[in-house]
Amino acid sequence: GRLLEEVGRLQGQVLGPRGLHFTGLAAREVDMLRLVAEGYDTADIAAKLSYSERTIKNVLHAVITRLQLRNRSHAVAYAMRQGLI
Repeated sequence: GRLLEEVGRLQGQVLGPRGLHFTGLAAREVDMLRLVAEGYDTADIAAKLSYSERTIKNVLHAVITRLQLRNRSHAVAYAMRQGLI
């Protein structure tokens, strides 16, 4: 129990201010996955977040690769299981 409390405290102090979660996803990555989950395509996500379509594709690819996921659907499922979206 104390170990989990300590991990939670460290997460709040170290990762939170940097926009990271314990899962290793940055805030903008979570935002993109949330929009994918809502059914937006790459162009819509780029317009909503003021990024280029290429940036959206690169970020989503990096998340999928880093977490060893199969595709965008798998990435959304992962984010949902982690309670991020």
